[in-house]
Amino acid sequence: MIDHFINGVTVAEGGYPSDLFNPSNGRKIGSVLNGGADELDMAVQAAYTAFQTWSTTGLGYRANLLLACRQKVMEHRDELIEICITEAGKTVADAAAEVDKGIEGLAYGASVGSWLRSSTTQSVASGIDVVDARYPIGVVTTVSPFNFPVMIPLVQAAMALACGNTLVVKPSEKVPSAFRLIAELMHSAGVPDGVLNVVNGGREVVEAMIEHPKVAGLSFIGSTPVAKHLRIRGIENGKRVQAFGSGKNHMIVLPDADLDMAADAAVSAAYGAAGQRCMAISVVVAVGDIGDQLVAKIAQRIPDIKVGSAADKDVQLGPVISPESKQRIHDFIAGAEPSGAKLAVDGRLQEDQDGWLVGASLVDHVKPGMPVYDNEVFGPVLSVVRVATYAEAMDIVASHPLGNGAAIFTRDGGAAKRYADEIQAGMVGINVPIPVPPWSHSFGGWKDSAFTDSKVSGPESLNFHTRIKAITSRWPDPADSKVDLGFLKTDS
Repeated sequence: MIDHFINGVTVAEGGYPSDLFNPSNGRKIGSVLNGGADELDMAVQAAYTAFQTWSTTGLGYRANLLLACRQKVMEHRDELIEICITEAGKTVADAAAEVDKGIEGLAYGASVGSWLRSSTTQSVASGIDVVDARYPIGVVTTVSPFNFPVMIPLVQAAMALACGNTLVVKPSEKVPSAFRLIAELMHSAGVPDGVLNVVNGGREVVEAMIEHPKVAGLSFIGSTPVAKHLRIRGIENGKRVQAFGSGKNHMIVLPDADLDMAADAAVSAAYGAAGQRCMAISVVVAVGDIGDQLVAKIAQRIPDIKVGSAADKDVQLGPVISPESKQRIHDFIAGAEPSGAKLAVDGRLQEDQDGWLVGASLVDHVKPGMPVYDNEVFGPVLSVVRVATYAEAMDIVASHPLGNGAAIFTRDGGAAKRYADEIQAGMVGINVPIPVPPWSHSFGGWKDSAFTDSKVSGPESLNFHTRIKAITSRWPDPADSKVDLGFLKTDS
């Protein structure tokens, strides 16, 4: 039973259990104890108490502690990879890459001294200085998705703790084991009691987070409807919220592009992680007369993708997370041709495998308005939209409400520059299909992919994890003191 971790100890009471499954074979592998408002309150109270001391610790102390946490996580790297394979259905390569990317997040958090700085203006008026000082906001709560059970909650935690906040984490109830282990590892590395807490559960825990009076902020990554709801509820409850939603990422391929390279990139970005990435390429927009060639090249590569159990180190495309996800993906595939598209490759033919497997599907002649285009499928389904011109391609992308990431493949530097300037997406790739930046840069989308003014990582994340206090100071000679009913003069 995967339990809660509150105030430095295991909490294995209250709430209700639910089953955990191995997506590769559909078998039950354990259970998780789901909490509710009571368990959330217990964790928030512990975090609130710990904040009084943790927020006053030095940057160097927090940096060294995060490095110690990094070392602990590295020592258990293989165990975490195995959890991702067994519980999340990730392939061996994908699980290893995720764990390593999460470890990088701890390293970035440890560089806190180089980016958590305040701005100072000397002598805004004679003898008067002003500093914009950054302070941690308090108790931060985080909600992470099933598709990245290590990387996402780990970077959320690293940023919050580095800035001096305390934390309550709710991992996905489908994949709770990884971060539950990480919490204990970080505690054993020296993170004080109450600074990092874990409460398992579903919607009830999230609603309790947004309503609790001692919660200062909520960091959420999930679907767009929930992200929008939480941002609205956060405003109503006076809380800081960064809520990141769905992605429908387009890759425009211009006629001058290397089509073999573009096809390799499309296959990698669409079908990696079984398409269960918010940054997956789910739409290729073929410009001009290259559509037939590009579709043929993509289709030629699909039979070489090995589909099967994530435990097999040679498998490239593992299962989706649940039978409900598999059925939803099948429904999108089944509805493609009735809506007017052409099913070039049908992934539903992979039915002789165990578990919740869906093979790579390729849908051609897709148009806006079709369900497979309008919705985030979140599975190994790639749509191809054909257009005559670059301008038409840009109109297609601009008309979609989601704007997480976008890419272009071309040999024309001018076209690439124009695309980067004009595209309405938070992360842009030029001949890079999944433009996920390092943690030192901003991770986060635009439009309905993000209901926030901040980012998950990079200097922009400070806008969520800290608040600014403007401090104006003057140290005059007492002999110069006098009554002055006017405003502060900055021209003297």
